[in-house]
Amino acid sequence: MQLLSSDMNASRAPRQPLSQQTASKPNSLARDLEDGAFAPTPQELERLLFAIETSHQINKRFQFFLWAQGVLQSFLPHQTLITVAGNLEAEQYEVDVFSSDAVSEERHPELWQSAREMAQLSIRHWVQNGRSSLAYSADNRNDESGDPVLSAVWELGLGHTLAHGSRDLRGPNSSFFILGRMPRPPKRRVIEQFDILMPFMHFAMHRYFLHEGNSSQRRNQVVVELSAREIQIMKGVRDGLTNMEIGTELNISPLTVKNHIQRILRKLQVNNRAQAVAQCVAGHVLSDDNPG
Repeated sequence: MQLLSSDMNASRAPRQPLSQQTASKPNSLARDLEDGAFAPTPQELERLLFAIETSHQINKRFQFFLWAQGVLQSFLPHQTLITVAGNLEAEQYEVDVFSSDAVSEERHPELWQSAREMAQLSIRHWVQNGRSSLAYSADNRNDESGDPVLSAVWELGLGHTLAHGSRDLRGPNSSFFILGRMPRPPKRRVIEQFDILMPFMHFAMHRYFLHEGNSSQRRNQVVVELSAREIQIMKGVRDGLTNMEIGTELNISPLTVKNHIQRILRKLQVNNRAQAVAQCVAGHVLSDDNPG
């Protein structure tokens, strides 16, 4: 968005955006600005207000995705966003993944399982850390502190990562967000921007959960209705097997596998295999002690 109108006095030189101002400055000055507090320019303030205003219009998952990949990127640039909604302390929550990667979600259902494990570790560390934001830099790859969250960041390939949550004191409506594959290590300025936008991310996410009926209780009740054969098939999907490979392992035809998967998607009320795996993992349906 342009803050300066076209009818302003031509003799008045337009102000360069902050990113352009710092581009020609020494790297040390750019680092100082990143380390400093968030003091928005008029242009940034206008974009911030726009981000807040548009967050109130989100009622669907795809709208949240478009918002996160659009206006939110100007303040919190990232490639992967892991969202968590539910009771964080009791570890009763749902995990979702939004990514700008071109790779098909259906070909990588293991991402959902890894994301849930990452979220679990991060939330535990976040609570132990006094619910302060967690920042991880790709530059700390050789860190020998034994931090399990840092290890998970690298296993998932998230690189520069920022995580923070919002606790609902009234009940199980807390939220947690993990921003991964950020272009730069998150410094004070970006962390403060995250703090400002956190409440609006929280309410936007819970609104689309409310409108789309994605309560953890309802979804987990649906999961337990899977038959032993369907659980066997979902374990194959979780492991990244094709219909042909699952059929060979279970001694059934690929077409039968396909029909089972379509039935599973309808039961779980999801759109693709990756979302089905995410639900099954959340409901502990794919554990080794399950009869499937």
